[in-house]
Amino acid sequence: MEAPEHRLPSGAAGFASGLVAPPVGSGADKVDVKRLAQTLWRQKWLILGITAVLWLPAVLLINSMTPLYSASTVVVIDPHPNRVINIPSVSEPMGIYQDTVNTEVEILRSRDLARRVVEALNLGQEPEYAATADKPGPLTPLLEDGRALLIDVAGALPEPLSAMLTPPPRPAAPTGDAAEVESARLIDAFQKNLRVSPGVQSRAIRITVEAKDPQLAARAANAVADAYIAIQVEAKRNATQRASEWLQSRLDELRQDMTATGRAAVDAMRSETGMVKGRDAPLVNEEMSALNAQLAEARSAHANAQARLRQLQAVRPGNPESLVGADIGGDPLITGLRQRQAALSAQLAELRAQYGDRHPALTRPAAELRDLNASLATEVDRVVRGLRGEVEQQVARIQDLSRRLEGLRTESFDTLQADVRLRELQRQADASDDNYRRAVNRLKETQVLQALEMTPDVRIVSSSSVPTGPVGPGKTVLAGLAAVVCGAIATGIALVRTMGQRGVYSSHQVEALLGLPAVGIVPLLGRAKRGRGANSTREAARDPYAETGSGDFAEAVWRLCARLRLVRTGAETATAKGGEVIMLTSSVAGEGKTTMAVALSAFLAEAGRRVVVVDCDTRRPNVHRLLGNGRPPKGLTDLLDGDATLDQVVHLDERRRVAVIAAGRPVDRPQTLLGSQAMLSLLVELSERYDVIVLDTPPVLSVSDALILAPLADRILYVVRWARTASSLAGAGIKQVRQVGGRVSGAVLSMVNAREHANLEYGARPPSGRSYRLRRIA
Repeated sequence: MEAPEHRLPSGAAGFASGLVAPPVGSGADKVDVKRLAQTLWRQKWLILGITAVLWLPAVLLINSMTPLYSASTVVVIDPHPNRVINIPSVSEPMGIYQDTVNTEVEILRSRDLARRVVEALNLGQEPEYAATADKPGPLTPLLEDGRALLIDVAGALPEPLSAMLTPPPRPAAPTGDAAEVESARLIDAFQKNLRVSPGVQSRAIRITVEAKDPQLAARAANAVADAYIAIQVEAKRNATQRASEWLQSRLDELRQDMTATGRAAVDAMRSETGMVKGRDAPLVNEEMSALNAQLAEARSAHANAQARLRQLQAVRPGNPESLVGADIGGDPLITGLRQRQAALSAQLAELRAQYGDRHPALTRPAAELRDLNASLATEVDRVVRGLRGEVEQQVARIQDLSRRLEGLRTESFDTLQADVRLRELQRQADASDDNYRRAVNRLKETQVLQALEMTPDVRIVSSSSVPTGPVGPGKTVLAGLAAVVCGAIATGIALVRTMGQRGVYSSHQVEALLGLPAVGIVPLLGRAKRGRGANSTREAARDPYAETGSGDFAEAVWRLCARLRLVRTGAETATAKGGEVIMLTSSVAGEGKTTMAVALSAFLAEAGRRVVVVDCDTRRPNVHRLLGNGRPPKGLTDLLDGDATLDQVVHLDERRRVAVIAAGRPVDRPQTLLGSQAMLSLLVELSERYDVIVLDTPPVLSVSDALILAPLADRILYVVRWARTASSLAGAGIKQVRQVGGRVSGAVLSMVNAREHANLEYGARPPSGRSYRLRRIA
């Protein structure tokens, strides 16, 4: 039973190809570590070779490195020095903060400090810091020519492309004095060897210097610490000196200011303004208080007199009752008259009640009462005139007091303004005195501090000593790292090389990438069979199928025939339909297609089948060469063109009992002949004479001959060269064959390296037994 046709799965054309077939099934999304390790193991000699080639120069370079020595000095920030005198410093000690430590680290890394160390150690005389002459390298002229050519090409291009291709300008050479340039170079070189690292959660700072000379490393580390302390002391001394100079310059200004705004100015202004101070307040204020009291008293007296005047003015002389309640100021005459008036009024009232209003007895008392009322009215008028004079006198007094008080108020306002100015002058005088006194005291303190030695805020807790051994480079570690890096590079190269091989390597890839069953795996003919003498070599090259009964190649072809059910057993009967047309094709030339067609024909003939092989590759015919015969005068093209008969073009190889139809003479358009009715008639006639008709066709992707013959074949075997034919090319060829109606039965891997294929398929080398190997290949 034929193997069912495999259709190309969706997306199979996009699979990556390589030595290891992509996993298929439930493990497709997992990384096969074992298969990856096997792939690397197969490339072990390549990996070892590349590693050795890269590692040996690296080891030589590492051995040529100059050893480096490292020396360290540790300083600690100590902002609490012991004071001899309790005088505050001009520059306060630094605080204990993390940013303080980081700031001091940056000071230690500064160029100013590095310049001090370079000058102190005279590093320009040290061999490792000596200037080297810039000699041009051997490739410098070529690089310069290439740069000039690139600039010329970029100048001829448009602006955007020119800006992209123009090389950047060379860095400008340092300008200035030669001594400054040399000093800058030494500073840069020294800073590359200087390492300053703050302690973790501490106030300690480690200063490390690397050098090729151990003594120089120790001296440089100590010099950095000394220069750092000197910078601190110098900064404090300079700050104190600047403060002293500033205070000295300020004393004259403060003295002049004190003279201009001192107590003398206050007294002068007091005498100028005439401000005389009383017991509790200025005299003006005391006078204003007295006048205010007098004015209030005068206003009160005026009000009382005015009230009495209004009462007396309301008195009616004929009515003695109107004097009741009136304030007459205690006048005895008016009082007596009022008493006499009251008595006469009472007497008249009694007489009227006794005699009536017209009795003569009322005449005398009535006359007396009238005289008394007239006297009383005269006296009241006299009192009213007196009260009026008193009121006018009080009004005049009030006006006089008001005028005097208003004048004192104006004088008080002026006095108040003068007092404000006086107080301001007093404050200025006090401030000037205080500033001058404090400046004098601070100047004396600063001069004392300047006379004392400045104490830095850091101290050295560990001076560097001459190192006894180098710290680098660690040649053993570097050699190991170089080996690891070289091995990684070699492994990457091997993996890239492996992934770059796009061929088909296993039956799994045939099924996964091409969508066809792998019906045969035919090994490459070994060279051992061709080494048994010159005649044997020529014979094997001419006829590699001489030994059809044994050998790896023979076993593989027999297995192919069995899988295709082309070998008839005794129990089977011949098919009634006649011979079967089998077409062999490939994607490109050189895949062993013709060799496979001739071998298959020879082996089927060996099995007793009637076989004819037709060479349909009229452009590059090779069947007659492989069968060992010369090129016949007539062939397929002559037969299809009508210039020969079938019997004239069929030649029988007596040794292998295989009938052969050669390609014939070359023609301009073989597609016309292969697609003609004559070709179809030829195949029908051959199927009546033979059991198997093998068609050897040109590559599918090269010419269209195979596509024309594909619909005429009963089955098509697609030959794929092992490890050479790209899966994309094979897939494209199979797709074209199927599009024209060709029935592709399966793919044959040809020219297979049996040992490598066994490693690829199973991950282990097969034993030396031939039968086991053949079973593994199949």
